[in-house]
Order: sequence, then structure tokens, then C-alpha cells
Amino acid sequence: MEAMMLSNPTDCWPHMWACKAHSVQFMMQIFSLKLSNITAVVDGPVHLYGYFAVQDHLDPLRNYIFNRTRDDPFIMGQDNGVNSDNSLIPMSGPKRGIGNQARVLIEFDMKIKNGETQDDDFQLIDGAIICSEFSLPDRVFTQRIEGDCGAVDISRAILHGAVEATIEVSISQVHGNGFSLSLYSYISQIPEKIQLFDGVISKPCDLNRFVVAVVLNTPLILAFKVDQRDGSNHVCAYCPFKAPMFSTYLSFLLVV
Repeated sequence: MEAMMLSNPTDCWPHMWACKAHSVQFMMQIFSLKLSNITAVVDGPVHLYGYFAVQDHLDPLRNYIFNRTRDDPFIMGQDNGVNSDNSLIPMSGPKRGIGNQARVLIEFDMKIKNGETQDDDFQLIDGAIICSEFSLPDRVFTQRIEGDCGAVDISRAILHGAVEATIEVSISQVHGNGFSLSLYSYISQIPEKIQLFDGVISKPCDLNRFVVAVVLNTPLILAFKVDQRDGSNHVCAYCPFKAPMFSTYLSFLLVV
């Protein structure tokens, strides 16, 4: 699915030709997935693949949070120790906001690559959980999902009166050998951050669109950390936005 499924809504009030507001709703925001434990003996870096997805009342199809094939796993180096910040599993989604007006199904099947065939691989977690809590609003809580050879921690929050924001970042110019970029966001005055991107930029490009849920009339802060690959420069930038009553699309141009 393409991002902005909810950022271009049809519930305009009073009507689409003179839009003044959109309805808010309960929304779920996933802040992080983290490899918290491995019980299997893994020789070398961890090659993680499979999927982690949600389904809500808006759409019965899977809304992927993590989705990697066996031929393209996420590789977690030996220095990325479990229970450290480096044990975070990169999230490629969601592609649209997660509605939480009713129960949300979280489905997962994640494996650790081991050997030549899939039969040799370790099953990290496999199954599903149903989330229907409406307590602890606007506060992050962590749930551990235990599996056959390890565990994954999911940190999420239920946001009351929330809207969807779609973020797009364009890299317009790249000088020298490129730079390392870490992009994350803070939402709704919650101190925990949402990691959006962490990697190396070597040429001008558009990053994937990112979707987050924000409580109405609260801030959305984008944080950029940039390091030149030759170590000559280090830049931190913070860009605040506010979630208004009308539909919002954030487009940011980064020049380094």
C-alpha cells in the first residue's frame, strides 16, 4: 500500500470543497521493535527475516511494520548486543495509520537464517495477539513476545483524539562521499522516539514516506542527525510541526 491512505481522507466537514476539519479517532502508534533475547546458538551476525503486521477495522489486509524475505534479511552485527539500542529492528511501516476504534490484530512470523535451507532456520516468533486496551492513553508501554528461540519487544501507545501525519524527506544535494543520516520523530509530547531511518546517503534521493499518529493540536517533532562520512561535520536539526484540524502532509527538503 502507498502511504497517505488516511492523509487524504473523504470525511471532510462541512464538505470537501470547503474543508474545515476531519474527525479524530483512537489510533495505535508502534514506537519500536526490539530483539530482546536469543536462546539459539547463532554463529556470527543475526540474519532476521519474516514479517510483523497489523490488521484493524479499516482494512483486513496486512499493514506491514517489518517485512523481509530470506534473500534480503536484516543483518544485525555481532556488536549489536541484545537489549542495547543497536538491537532495534528497523520498521518499514506502517503504510497507513492504525485505527484503534476496535480490536487490532498483530500477526508475526519472524525467523533467524541459519544454514543453506529454510528448514535449518530458527523460528524466532510466530503467532498473533489481539490488542483491545484503551487504558493508559498517550503513554508508551512495552510487551514482550516470547518465541521458540528468543523474544521480541514491541513498544506501542494508544492515542486518543489522533490524526495521521505523513512525512516525506527529499535529499536534494550530496557533497563528497555522502553522509550518515539518522531520522526520528517525537509525537504528542511523548518522550520516547520513533526511529524512521538510519543509514548512509550517497546520492540525492527521496526517502520512503513515513506515517505516524499524532494527537490533535499537539506537536510532531522531526529530528535529524547528520554525520559526514569523513568525520568533518556533525549536524543536528529539530523541526516542529503541529497537528491541526485539517489534513496535513509534511514535506521536508534536506540539504547537506
